Amino acid sequence: MDSIPMSYDSIPVLEPVSVVAAGHVEDWVTWVFCFLLLLLTLVIVNSRRKFTYIVRALFSPRSRNQLLRESRPLSEWIYAFLFLYDFLVGGVTLYLVISTFLPAVSAHFAPFLLFLTCTAIGAVLYFLKSANLYLLSFIFDCPDDRATHEQNRFFCTTCCSLALLPLAIAAAYTSQYSWLLLYAVLFVVCYLFAWFRTLKLKSSHFNYFEFFLYFCTIEILPCIVIVKLMISFR
Repeated sequence: MDSIPMSYDSIPVLEPVSVVAAGHVEDWVTWVFCFLLLLLTLVIVNSRRKFTYIVRALFSPRSRNQLLRESRPLSEWIYAFLFLYDFLVGGVTLYLVISTFLPAVSAHFAPFLLFLTCTAIGAVLYFLKSANLYLLSFIFDCPDDRATHEQNRFFCTTCCSLALLPLAIAAAYTSQYSWLLLYAVLFVVCYLFAWFRTLKLKSSHFNYFEFFLYFCTIEILPCIVIVKLMISFR
């Protein structure tokens, strides 16, 4: 039997599967992006001054102090709207990443169910961290530091989500997921800045052992578990 010649061009190459090229960006994804833009517009139009202070609070102590004088942090409607915005942006981005780079995971979910699952995971992790922070602040008697870190964490999450939305849209509809690398750099910078602000504003009750305990158990451990699960699925 004659052998069939094979060229190197015919050998398949494993590459990330674009959800756009594969036709998996369905109408509901576009509607989610539209809803996020509408939600953000609603916040800006109805509370532009406060929204400006929230965006600048992480980097400007003056804006942070002005915001604290004019509002009750994390207890007004604008904060609820921005929490919803943050969770939905994170959820749709995680959905796009899993659908593209982890098809073995996305194959077990309907697309919209995967999006809801990703959004729920982000929200649950956020509030679990808040619960643990509350517990540690109660044990070590430093409620002021808990409030400071909660505020800075919210400012950090909001700033990152505002930058993430246009990057996620660009990544989804151009199939160029290198856009998300820009977000990774921005997230690291804002994350470190949030911790810097927290430590700078700490009270006399707060010590670095408590910081180390919280950081290792709540910030580092979940990341390690998530990475391990993603590698296992892959």
